[in-house]
Amino acid sequence: MWFFFPSSALENLGFGAYKAEAKAALKEAKAVAAKKRRGSSRLENLGIPEEELLRQQQALFEKAKQEQALLEQQQWYQMQQALQQQQLLQQQQQQQQQHDDNDDYS
Repeated sequence: MWFFFPSSALENLGFGAYKAEAKAALKEAKAVAAKKRRGSSRLENLGIPEEELLRQQQALFEKAKQEQALLEQQQWYQMQQALQQQQLLQQQQQQQQQHDDNDDYS
């Protein structure tokens, strides 16, 4: 709720020097309030109840969480496969080295 003090009241109270600042502050406050009303009416103009918007938002968050979990799982599998390939390569290299070492002693 906004209260408006007539400029004469400000002067009678000894605050006449603040009259211009008070008017500017009131004008700014009214502009901010009008902007807030316009912003809130945009949501209301969608024609979708707030409960439905909340449900949609929650569904989107859940979908994003599932997609992220799937992505992380795929990355984990890829890392496991790379690790297995690396271990297999190392085993093959060790076997080859042992084979080469045995050939040297023959």
